[in-house]
Amino acid sequence: MERRSALLAVLVLLLVGLSGCSYEGSLSMDPAPNATAIAEHASIDVTDLDDESSRLAVGAVEGTGPTVEDDHPPFTPDRPIAVDGRYYNVTWSEIDSRQVPEFVLTLEKNPTNTTGDRIAYHDLPAVDKRALPDPDSGLIADDNDIGTQAVYNDSEQAASVLVSDPSYELVEFGDRTVRITVNGPSPKTIYTYRYDASPVADSSEELAARIESTYLFTLSNLTSAEKETVDKAIGETHYVEDESDAWTRLVGRFDAAEPVYDADPDGEDYVDGEYLVRYDGTVYWADISGYTD
Repeated sequence: MERRSALLAVLVLLLVGLSGCSYEGSLSMDPAPNATAIAEHASIDVTDLDDESSRLAVGAVEGTGPTVEDDHPPFTPDRPIAVDGRYYNVTWSEIDSRQVPEFVLTLEKNPTNTTGDRIAYHDLPAVDKRALPDPDSGLIADDNDIGTQAVYNDSEQAASVLVSDPSYELVEFGDRTVRITVNGPSPKTIYTYRYDASPVADSSEELAARIESTYLFTLSNLTSAEKETVDKAIGETHYVEDESDAWTRLVGRFDAAEPVYDADPDGEDYVDGEYLVRYDGTVYWADISGYTD
């Protein structure tokens, strides 16, 4: 496996307030009339994964115990993975760890001081390019100062012109000159994770039947206001902007049922989950978030 020994994480140092309307919660009701539709909602198809996640999933299913190094598990599926029509739970475990040197590089995008030695991004050694955002990324285009965290091993430090004894203070990203300030190194723990898999179902019909038998519940005896909210959510996501007794009661109905997947199992008075529900004779895959009180 080819490894990237310079691990990059971008930290936005300037917090930007989010604009727009807040809302009390949301509900979507996607028709799931057959086993195929239910299984699609309840699983992740391996063909929809990125290359690295696919490598880990397929290797786990094949029993090769694929591994990856990172400071956190990079692939954490919350539902079965579909591979060639069969379904598997993919799990991960920490099997090793080691300390590595990490540097923090702060990028001042509109520096008041532009004196000092400079280098174009494209002339940087590969180890330094990996530690910085690509010039064409939005991270360079906007005016927010940012920082990167990058791991350099001993040989990479020797090849670098930015750490640990910087040769340049300024990096040119096209027309933008950025001042680089380096702090570190400091110790960082990198873990080795192994991925394994266990079979769940041999077909979409088997998976759907298990979910239906365990989780399917019926929404009935709704008030007119509750029914109006549900009807607005069929086939799309309906955002509830204002708190109301009807919305709180509706969230409570879902809270009384068992979710197929619960995004916030420890949340008090709050529901954030996916449900299989029958409403007016049709089965739906519902996704709801909101407070019960």
